[in-house]
Amino acid sequence: MKEELIMSEKDIKKNEVPQNRDKEFLADPWARTRTRNGLAADEVISALQKSIRKGKERAACEFAYEMYISSPQMEEKLWRRLQAISVEDIGMGNPQAPILINSLNQMRQNFSYNEPDRAMMFVHAIRYLCESTKDRSSDLLKNIIIKNFALGYVPTIPDYALDKHTTRGKKMGRGSMHFLEVDSKVTPQLKVDNNYWDEYYKIRKNWDENKVIPNAFKFNPYQI
Repeated sequence: MKEELIMSEKDIKKNEVPQNRDKEFLADPWARTRTRNGLAADEVISALQKSIRKGKERAACEFAYEMYISSPQMEEKLWRRLQAISVEDIGMGNPQAPILINSLNQMRQNFSYNEPDRAMMFVHAIRYLCESTKDRSSDLLKNIIIKNFALGYVPTIPDYALDKHTTRGKKMGRGSMHFLEVDSKVTPQLKVDNNYWDEYYKIRKNWDENKVIPNAFKFNPYQI
């Protein structure tokens, strides 16, 4: 006969969310949730991210573990936050961070929820994030754009966007040569040791549609 795990009355009360006497609706579902050890879930999530921001490796790992042992759902929330943190708080300080965090997130799924190796993945992820140089400018720029749009701002289409890929650009007579000489230019340009631009320029300069073979493959003339 299998043993059933039965929570004691003490454990049940510990995990109960206190009644909201003001009858205030909490839109955040994590604000209405308790962790395994009775902590407010939204506060644990916040403590995790703030600890990583401050480089407090041990504290961040402890809050992550509290999330992990609470439920598989909270483990999923943990990894969503780590992915967001890799961009929001690490940003251009370490552009490789999202790649590693995403890789570790995929790796942990190769282990069962109750295997210790699975927990090791978020510990490693947190250590990496804590030790990374941090930059929040992507999040700041996101917020600037969101607030400006909320106030009615609408961007203006710049002239450099009007090329052979747009209806207006085509009406302006901007074809492949214009695209090659003007709108395909990149900044900053990497110094390269090939002559592909010159070679393609000569092909386009001397292009003759009448010389195209009948069975030549045709690509879509528009972007999908």
